[in-house]
Amino acid sequence: MPWRFSESPSGITADSGVYIASTESDLDDVDDLWREVYGHQYGWLPVNAPALHKDHYHHNSTYLLGVSEGRAVGTMRLVRDSPQRLPVEQFTSIEELRAEERRLIEVQRLMIIDEYRNRRVPGMPFGVFAALIKGCLHWCLRNGYSHIVADLFLNTATTPMSPLLALGFQQTGIEFVDTELDEPDRSVALLLEVGELFSRPFRTTNAFYRYLIEPDAAIDVYA
Repeated sequence: MPWRFSESPSGITADSGVYIASTESDLDDVDDLWREVYGHQYGWLPVNAPALHKDHYHHNSTYLLGVSEGRAVGTMRLVRDSPQRLPVEQFTSIEELRAEERRLIEVQRLMIIDEYRNRRVPGMPFGVFAALIKGCLHWCLRNGYSHIVADLFLNTATTPMSPLLALGFQQTGIEFVDTELDEPDRSVALLLEVGELFSRPFRTTNAFYRYLIEPDAAIDVYA
């Protein structure tokens, strides 16, 4: 008798989870989140600019949306490497990160509305931030990307530097000024090896790392 393997149905089974923005309505939600957090809250982007996502990198981008009870509460943009390069390369060179075997994406515009930061919600037991990270990692594995570049401010109150370093991102020593955003603080590029992170559940009993790799109907990024 031949071996048989079965899969659980994929897709969000409730109205909370992470999925790929694929409709105009989804992309409007992305824009609204960018305006709310980077525009109204921090003043880094113009709040009235039309279609903020439709920039130079849009056609090489995948947008993740985190929803809770049907409401868009967080987002992340994944920009694939291409002849147009990565967004961080508007400001600095990352040639030293382009080892021959690496396939790079850049994580950008990771943001969560204030009331959902540091909060656990149904379907996202470690919070929206962790669910977006999980969605990003699973998307990278599904699409064959080996390394993630992140650029973030060094000293702003909301910089996710500490959680990203704890997750396994490494300092590259590449610092620069992000002239796209209206913020004088310096920025830094971080690098994560996806495979190294996914090996951690086999080396630790920490429940968070098991969460990152386990099947999850609330994470739908496999299209």
